[in-house]
This record gives sequence, structure tokens and C-alpha cells, in this order.
Amino acid sequence: TNLSLKWDTILKKGSRKLADMFCGYGQRPAVTWNILSAVEKVMESQMEKPLEQLVDWDEGDIRRLVSAFLGVRFPMALALNKQDLPSAKQFVKDLLEKLPVHGAHVGIPMSAKSEMTFVKHHLLKEIPTKNAQPPLSVWECLYSAMQLQAPIPIFPVADMETLAPLPGMTKHSIEDASLPNAGMVGCLIGSGGSAPSCWIDDTYKSNNTVKLRDVLLMKPGSTVEDVFLSLKRMGALGGEFVRAEGCQNPKDKPKLVQKTQVVSLETQILKIMTNKRREWQS
Repeated sequence: TNLSLKWDTILKKGSRKLADMFCGYGQRPAVTWNILSAVEKVMESQMEKPLEQLVDWDEGDIRRLVSAFLGVRFPMALALNKQDLPSAKQFVKDLLEKLPVHGAHVGIPMSAKSEMTFVKHHLLKEIPTKNAQPPLSVWECLYSAMQLQAPIPIFPVADMETLAPLPGMTKHSIEDASLPNAGMVGCLIGSGGSAPSCWIDDTYKSNNTVKLRDVLLMKPGSTVEDVFLSLKRMGALGGEFVRAEGCQNPKDKPKLVQKTQVVSLETQILKIMTNKRREWQS
């Protein structure tokens, strides 16, 4: 709708204005142009140089572009609830056959009623019927969504040789009130799970020298500077960015990385240096 309302302005200013219309979502210009180029390639069977012939675009072409952008920037996994109802089966089938569409890539049929019934029986310790399998559709949907836009794990360290964690991360890692307590861990174990790796003697303790203790989950496209700003907001770093070095595996030789570099698994172990020493650095 926003594109349609401003289409006259876009026609006057050309494809650059069209690209700018998508930058308000925090999208990097390079990614936007990659999307435009991909859409242009598809449309070349209809017209020559589509981005130079915006006057010939129709409503369907605009929707195609928006759908492509959503599919890249905001990929979705659809939770297709109430699949146990006879009236829903055909709708679910039709939706799955049309994917991917309008930013949705995956659809997982599920039944909230079945999920809650299983949970109820489990809490009441009732014996399930023979060959009953726990409904896993919610987990499958969450997993599918994560796979569409998997976060980039970044391990901030204070030293690239010892891989010791940043002392400034201690509060967030082992002292924060949001961390698991004995009751939470008891529920995890009672439901068939396991305690966190640093859980010792019913208290969340950790040796500050544990290698690669901390991890930040950064969204795809994040830069080294984004990691620095995240650590700064947490109080783990102070001052201004000076330099950074990173590597993929503990035994790899670290390399200098620019603050504008997009983080990836190749730089998942990261040491960032600043011009201000915190109390724990003095």
C-alpha cells in the first residue's frame, strides 16, 4: 500500500527511490539491491530492463517485489493450527502447495488441542494410550522458523589464547536474576531435560576462566560494530572501538577484522579492544 501511494514519486526519481523505500526497515542497501536485481531478472521475460521501465509496472509487479523483500527480510514459518478439524484439511493442503508466498517459506500443520491434551496427561501423570506419540508440531514450527533466519553465535573473549570470557560479562552470565534457579532446573530435569552446563550444586556458578563461556546470538547481517555496541549496552565494554580480531576455531590464528565487517562463523570467536579501561581491566 505504501509503495502504491508513493508510486508517482518513485516514477519521477527512478529505481534508487524504489530501493530507498525498503531501507526504513533497518535493511542494508546492498541486500535491497540484491533483491531488486533478483526480481528484475524474473521480470526480464516480460520487459527489457524492468528497473528502468517502472512506468510499465502493474500492481502484480509491485506485489511480487514486496513478496520477495518479505521473504528475505522477514521470512516466516506458518503455524497452521486446527489441522485436526475436517474442514481445515483442504485449506492446510492448499496453503502448503502454494508455499513459498508473501514471505512465508514453511508451514507446519498442528493442533493446539492435541498439544494441550498431551501436556495435561503428562502433568497429571496419566498413562497415555498405547503407541501414543507426543505432538511435536510446535517444536517443529519453532525449529523451522529458526532455520529460516538462524542467528550467528558470537563468543566474546578477553584473550584469544586462553579464550577466557570478558570479566564484564560476569553479571549477565552468572549473577543475573533471569538465570535459572533451583526450581527452574528441577522442572527442566523433571520434564526429561538436563541442567545448564554451568549448573553446580543447585547454584548457578561458573569459573570466570571457563573457555568460551558466553555467547551472543546476533541477527544475520550484523557487523563487528553491532557486537561492540551490544557488549557496550550490557556494560561489558566501555569507550570507543579501537580494533578487533577473530577466528572460527579455538586453535585458529586470529585475524584482524574491520568493525564494518559482517560477522559470520569465520569470526565467531571475537576479541574487541576499546580505548577505555573498565574497573575489571585496571
